Amino acid sequence: MLTSSPLRTAVGATAIVLLTATPALALGPFLRTSGLLSDFAPSAPGPFDGASARVQLVESARGSHAVLTVNGIDRSADGRTFGAHLHDGPCVAGNGPAAGPHYNSHVHGQTPVAGINDRTEVWLDFTASEGSGTGTASVPFVPEPGSRSVVIHALPTNPATGGAGDRLACLTVAW
Repeated sequence: MLTSSPLRTAVGATAIVLLTATPALALGPFLRTSGLLSDFAPSAPGPFDGASARVQLVESARGSHAVLTVNGIDRSADGRTFGAHLHDGPCVAGNGPAAGPHYNSHVHGQTPVAGINDRTEVWLDFTASEGSGTGTASVPFVPEPGSRSVVIHALPTNPATGGAGDRLACLTVAW
């Protein structure tokens, strides 16, 4: 029969905390933002009308890890994959271009190699299922602080161009 000493119990508890802290083994700042999505086409019905989202960003030894969770997606969109990206500007309801371009680490001087890909940008594509969807990304940089947004697009991200179709909705994230 095994017995637990106070030291063994403390060590075991510490290991559990370290393993469950975050998927990216967080070392630095942590951002969590949630709220209703801003609609870029409020006069037309869309799959994200009334939907909400949560964005989490954790700094790690290897860069950062982001998670996007969207709830309240119209069930007619189940099975569809949507592109979602971190953008340079904040959301403005009814004005998709206000969110600016994709946040690109090279443009911000954070990575030496230019390009549009899932190592220089934060791509959080997700597939809707039962009214929800979750996208994750791990990148070798930490986005600079500012008033930014996660924009949900109509199509999956094209890996060759980074494009994902029309901008449907977004959530402002600031840190």
